[in-house]
Amino acid sequence: MIGTHWGRLVSRSRSVGGPAGGARSVGGACGALAAVALATGVAACGGSGSSAGTTSASQAAASTIPASATNASANAPATTTTSGSGSAGIAAPGTKLTVGQSAKVHYTPAGSTDKSKASTLVVTVQSFDKGTLSDFNGIQLDANEKASTPYYVKVHVTNVGPNPVDVDSTAAAIEGVDSTGNNQSSVTFIGEFRRCPDSASTKPIGAGHGYEDCLTFLVPGGIKRISYNGTTDYIDSPVTWAPH
Repeated sequence: MIGTHWGRLVSRSRSVGGPAGGARSVGGACGALAAVALATGVAACGGSGSSAGTTSASQAAASTIPASATNASANAPATTTTSGSGSAGIAAPGTKLTVGQSAKVHYTPAGSTDKSKASTLVVTVQSFDKGTLSDFNGIQLDANEKASTPYYVKVHVTNVGPNPVDVDSTAAAIEGVDSTGNNQSSVTFIGEFRRCPDSASTKPIGAGHGYEDCLTFLVPGGIKRISYNGTTDYIDSPVTWAPH
């Protein structure tokens, strides 16, 4: 039954920020309440600029869902050429797309200035669906969370290379944009959320392979579009996807 969820819900985020899309916080906001959650059951917490988090006592130590790594040649959708494409087919900062389209983008691990660790990704936003708070039945929500509108976004990410990447770091670069224009982090479960199962993992994904993921956004007023912010250039002017 979708209405019952066990697990911890924490923010995905990168340790960088920028004025164009709002700041990204470092890590989730639930750490301080973890001990309380273990004593009292399911608890919820959150902070500005990121989606809220919840913790379940019975599953606080549950393992993450493994990454659904796939072979890029068999599963990756074709990259859509747009007027915003730069050299070598790389999407220029500020490129505007619609859900269903793909963008080839640069990626640098958060906080890294070492260009030798950079890679190239093909990011496809496959779907953009509005949920309801009933999807979170069984999870204690605070007043801010109860005023939120959930959205579920399915993405496919292919690592073109040359360096390995992982789900957690690359998925954190895909964010929601709220009605004020600020970026909002998705949330990820340690445990199970059947409505939108995520593929949280730090297992390296080599060049030519990729993964599919479902991102959950729990934001007051919901999100209006998706942004990619995987380098400092994209932080200042992200690639965005709007629903049809």
